Amino acid sequence: MALILGTVAVQANPADNIEVSVLTCSPGQEVYSLYGHTAIRVRDRVAGTDHVFNYGVFDFNSENFMWRFVLGETDYMCTATPWEYFIVEYQARGSSVVEQTLNLTEAEATNFKNYLYENIRKENRVYRYNFLTNNCTTRVMDCVDACVDGELAYSWKEEPQTYRTILHEYTKDFPWTQEGNDILLGADVDTLLSYRATCFIPYNFMSALAGATVRNEFQDTRRLVKETATVTEARPQALSAKNTLPVTPKEFGVIAIALALVIMAIEFLSRKMLWPLDIILMLAHGLAGCLITFMFLFSEHPAVGSNWLVGIINPLPLVILPFAIKAAWHDKHTLWHHFMAVWIALFLLFMPWMPQKMCTLTVPVLAILLSRQISYILHYRLIPATQGKHSRKTSTKKKNKK
Repeated sequence: MALILGTVAVQANPADNIEVSVLTCSPGQEVYSLYGHTAIRVRDRVAGTDHVFNYGVFDFNSENFMWRFVLGETDYMCTATPWEYFIVEYQARGSSVVEQTLNLTEAEATNFKNYLYENIRKENRVYRYNFLTNNCTTRVMDCVDACVDGELAYSWKEEPQTYRTILHEYTKDFPWTQEGNDILLGADVDTLLSYRATCFIPYNFMSALAGATVRNEFQDTRRLVKETATVTEARPQALSAKNTLPVTPKEFGVIAIALALVIMAIEFLSRKMLWPLDIILMLAHGLAGCLITFMFLFSEHPAVGSNWLVGIINPLPLVILPFAIKAAWHDKHTLWHHFMAVWIALFLLFMPWMPQKMCTLTVPVLAILLSRQISYILHYRLIPATQGKHSRKTSTKKKNKK
């Protein structure tokens, strides 16, 4: 009799046979894990399976991985991992794992299982990754939207946010990583986002899911999350050495400006230009410009194609470099310094009205470059070119002829 009752109980709650939960993992210390991670767990008690479906898998050993990564052509894949392996990995990393068990009907639970197992098929598992709009978290959100029947309403945060402000929340302890992001990401990351778009970050989606409700055709409403539990707690982690430097970008900028002013004063008092320094600066300026311009023109990475820095940090100094070396060697006047002084001054003047929030080093770097142009302009005004090396060499030749 007890066996019969037990069988009836299982049949009366068939949705309990398949349990689906969303897993949110706290950030790690590596660059690719700074923003956390989202996955889906599916437990099928009848089949005896317990798998975590993970959309955040990539293969370093794939053909031309680094080149494709620079171009933004990074392909990620969805894989299924046994629960035991998944949780051991995140425990070893020191990340917390929060599990939100979903309140699903039998049909919805089956939808999830079929959807996810279909996604890990060889012909379906690979997708073109986009950090801001198509990542491990947005893929899980798409899965929830597709598999839940009825009208799904999330609980959004009400304060307006941009991609950049959200990213800054997660990179505040890694100032140089944050600086690298800000150098390459353009104006597109400074526009206000829809509430849904903010859920590219795992914790934002977890928060939206926590208050989500589902309304069926009969206008009955249920909460989507049945239970929330912390499976493993985060443990304190030391900042990765590769992400820390003795000075922050702001401190580095202040030191660099002070040094540039000292050099400018030495040149003014000595009436001699330290032109080899400018060759190094032009080379660095041009190489940085090559990177920014390449990303601006050719990369599929999100938002790099709207980077206003390309207007001032570009490869042009590399084109001018040979002519600048020749002019400096002969102590000749050149219009390059006048052009750059005006262009940098205009960029700095209009920067507050640009739709892009510039990186911390923008003003210090441009101030240093401007100081170099001003130093040359003052030098040529105080010491005319006719009194330079070239004129001295000419007069020496005339004396030798006599």
